[in-house]
Amino acid sequence: MNKLNWLFTAYSAIAMVIIIERLLPSPTLQPFNFIRLHEINQTVIFITATVVLSFFYLKVVTDNFQNLKNRTNSFAALVFLVGIYLYGAGEGWHEVASFTLNTYCDTKMLIGNLCNGLFINDYYAGNIIFFIGSLLVTVPLLYLASKFVIKKFTKKEMVVLSLNSLVYAFTWFAYAAFDKVLIGLFFSALLMVISWVFVAKIRFKYRAYPFITYSTVAYTLSTIATVLVKLR
Repeated sequence: MNKLNWLFTAYSAIAMVIIIERLLPSPTLQPFNFIRLHEINQTVIFITATVVLSFFYLKVVTDNFQNLKNRTNSFAALVFLVGIYLYGAGEGWHEVASFTLNTYCDTKMLIGNLCNGLFINDYYAGNIIFFIGSLLVTVPLLYLASKFVIKKFTKKEMVVLSLNSLVYAFTWFAYAAFDKVLIGLFFSALLMVISWVFVAKIRFKYRAYPFITYSTVAYTLSTIATVLVKLR
């Protein structure tokens, strides 16, 4: 199987583990009930795993980093690194705020600066930083992928890619469609538009640019599905 398909499949496996973990009871850790195991898993294990995968995406789409010798491509890699930091920082900000908000506040009737501030940190500040980080990780990868033609995927490889893209779309949909705010939908739609710009740039040669194909299918499906849910 192609290296990118292995990476796409690894992400799908992580996504499945995350879904299962969310359905399981999560004990609160001691001392002082300071956090749940869920938040530890999200910020320490799952985010770390996706960051590692992003590194390997960068490695593949730059031909083992050979294409980073170009100044513009090097700048894209720098933006990617900034995005990685914000991606992790936003997730940590969101998870801690979410735990504290849902543990110590009445989420149906927020009162006072503390609980209202936690709501802002959970749904807005943390999420916005997280999604800006995701944007700054994804756009450089799309740009660098557009500069490197990979051996065209076979039909069988495209099937694997498509299935993994569906899983990736579901992860965005599950987050954006049922959230109280529209931040997830906004960034999903923005990445969809950006992805299609790169599709046009590569002249729809989707088999030769699998990372762009994978991303475009996922963001398009997640955005359309989320809009349909929000309009119900």
